[in-house]
Amino acid sequence: QGNVKLDTLVINLIMIEFMKNIFFSTICAVALCLPMLSACDTDRDDNPVLYEPSSFVLETPQEQIYDLSKKETVFKLQCQQPEYGFQAAVTYTLHISLTENGLTEEGQFTTLGTTFVSTTIQPDVNELNNALADLYMAANPDVEDVAGKEVVAYMKLDAILTGSSRGVSSSNAVEVKTFKLGTPVVTLEPPTEMYIVGSSIGTPWTTWQKMIKVNGMDGEFWTMVYIDAENGQFKFGKYEQDWLGFDNISSFNDQAGANPSNEGGNIKVKAGWYVIAIRAEVKGSEYAYTMSFYLPQIYLFGAANGGVWAYADEWKFTIPETPDGEFVSPAFAASGELRMCVKAEYDWYRYEFTLKDGTTIFYREDNAVNNGWTDLGSEYSVVGNPGQKVYLNFSTGTGEVK
Repeated sequence: QGNVKLDTLVINLIMIEFMKNIFFSTICAVALCLPMLSACDTDRDDNPVLYEPSSFVLETPQEQIYDLSKKETVFKLQCQQPEYGFQAAVTYTLHISLTENGLTEEGQFTTLGTTFVSTTIQPDVNELNNALADLYMAANPDVEDVAGKEVVAYMKLDAILTGSSRGVSSSNAVEVKTFKLGTPVVTLEPPTEMYIVGSSIGTPWTTWQKMIKVNGMDGEFWTMVYIDAENGQFKFGKYEQDWLGFDNISSFNDQAGANPSNEGGNIKVKAGWYVIAIRAEVKGSEYAYTMSFYLPQIYLFGAANGGVWAYADEWKFTIPETPDGEFVSPAFAASGELRMCVKAEYDWYRYEFTLKDGTTIFYREDNAVNNGWTDLGSEYSVVGNPGQKVYLNFSTGTGEVK
């Protein structure tokens, strides 16, 4: 029994010593970790804090003659990265004007399509020349040849954190002396096709409806569409899946009370029928898009109305209130070939159409219709009789005379 008590005592002593060692080790570990925890809380390199400055510095470049007619000319701007609190990937956009105040006035400045990811900004010579030439010709419309003209330019940069909407900042403006202009280099041709897609066009956001080319006007297109009240949003493109939106429009020309607005990049308008027209102008290496909205006015011209070749209210079609409704003409005054068109920016014949085989809406576009629709074939010519009317359904692309 005495031996058992001795063994128990020895075991207890061993356990006490073991627990003391564990406690001491734990205290040491905690002591060692405290400085590390403190360092993590204050280490800016490992845990950067984003500051969003409203401005940053753009340096004034050296004064000299920058001859933009020579491809070997080098023009550079140097800026300091905005003080975000750390080195970041930044995208810079360059704005140019011919007046210092013009950098903040709509229509008085231009923005290069090329963006930059370095604090050394080196624009392409042709792109810069084209931009300055456009500004110069806009300010001096009587000048036909800008080659050799010398201009002083004003420039500023916008910055944004690459791939995000954060870190938006603008630089100061700088005066750049002096650019010698060269002959603008046209690097694009006007697009030959244009499409529109949206929430109330065919199958929502799937149907790319081809627009109609304006007769004789390169890069200009139109279409007749109904925009739904709840889903009145759309985009456009030079080809299917191009997905151009509100931000790609340089200017809007609203002649129909459409009130276009930006809805997450989509173009949103009030509900109703519209003639929507798009003009794509070549601006150096880019297109500048103008989108116009016109009332959905269709007119009957020519022999069927008794020989009136003008937009006359008595020969205007009625306008439906629904997307599947029909546009209906007044009753014909006489026998003869039907000539129909919508009213927009240019002469009537640039927006003309007929009913091929008497049932399918066919647009004139650039087809030669000089003496009448029989110039293209008898199937394109529709002859009406007094008292008859034309019924058009633009949602299905069909029509009839009855």
